Amino acid sequence: MQKWLKPDTRAVLLEERLIGYLDPGAERFLRSMNEPPKLYTTSSCTGRITVVEGRFHWLRDGARIVYKTHTHITVYELKRVLSRPFKDLWLKATGPIVHLRAATIDCALQVLDASRRAGFKHSGIISRGVEGFTVEVMSSLQLHAPLRIEGEDLYSPEALESLVALANQILEEGWRRLEELSTAVPTLENCY
Repeated sequence: MQKWLKPDTRAVLLEERLIGYLDPGAERFLRSMNEPPKLYTTSSCTGRITVVEGRFHWLRDGARIVYKTHTHITVYELKRVLSRPFKDLWLKATGPIVHLRAATIDCALQVLDASRRAGFKHSGIISRGVEGFTVEVMSSLQLHAPLRIEGEDLYSPEALESLVALANQILEEGWRRLEELSTAVPTLENCY
């Protein structure tokens, strides 16, 4: 393996914020995750709420995002999307995902252990290369709810309020887990 080279993560975060790649509020989590000298983040999403048009929301070629936010959604915003003449719509809320590069397997394993303790049970070491080990930190937090199928709305006003509340709760739980992980990462002995 080549010599470990950690990028200037402050400069990377500044550039990503200026370009618009950094989710609102992500920097507060990412700064502490980039503290250990043998660890840095390569990509992140703090969680998001989307409305997807398409018969099946999971199809890459048969679905498209028509609304996206990384913060809370309101019933008003969702009703605005629903007022448009889409045939099939899905509400999706997904938890955070973070990719970290670790210099050593011991550091990667400690990150993985801390991730699972923070509630990111779908995490794992996904690659090993000349740049180190890549740890994918991912939770199982998600909501996939059909809003409209074949032009027929599947919700009542009360149900819409409940769906919005649930989607926002998923985002908040993801942020809580990110906070727990970002507090744990700077204490990982094998990453120093």
